[in-house]
Amino acid sequence: MVIGGGQAGLAAGYYLCRTGLEFVILDAQATPGGAWQHGWDSLRLFSPAQFSSLPGWPMPPYPGEWYPPATHVVDYLAAYEKHHDLPIRRAETVTAVSRRDGGLRVATDSGAWSASAVISATGAWWRPFLPLVPGSFAGRRLHAVDDRNVDEFTGQRVVVVGGGNSGA
Repeated sequence: MVIGGGQAGLAAGYYLCRTGLEFVILDAQATPGGAWQHGWDSLRLFSPAQFSSLPGWPMPPYPGEWYPPATHVVDYLAAYEKHHDLPIRRAETVTAVSRRDGGLRVATDSGAWSASAVISATGAWWRPFLPLVPGSFAGRRLHAVDDRNVDEFTGQRVVVVGGGNSGA
C-alpha cells in the first residue's frame, strides 16, 4: 500500500506496477495533483519541465516559459496517473497504521485495509511546522502552506525562515 498520491506516491506506484505485486495508492485528495494544487499563486517549478519528470513518462515542456506554473504540474500528474493506469483511491484519508496479525492494518476515514507493507509518501504539506519565536515578537507568522499571494507583503519587513524550495 502507498499512502499519498503526490509525486512520490506516483513514482512508487510506477515501480510497484513493474513488480507484479498487488497494491493500491490511497490519497486524501479528491483530485490529482498532490500539494501542487494548493500552492501560492506564483508557484512555479524551480527547474525546466524536462528535468522534473517522474519515472517512465517525461513531463512535456510548458509553451513559452522556462519554469512551468503549478497548473502545468497538476495537469502532468493527473495525466501520469492515467498514462500508467495506477490504482488510486481518492478521498481516502489514512488515520492510522498499526501492526495486526503479522501484517499491517491501515485505518481510513471510510474503513480499514490490510497490507503486508506500507510506503508513506505523504509529504510535509498537511502538517506544517511553525517554530516558536522567543521574546516579545508580535508580528504575523505564516507558513508557506498558507501563503497565497506575495502582494500582501509589499512595503513590509519580512523574514523568511528556511532555504528550501518554499523559502527560496
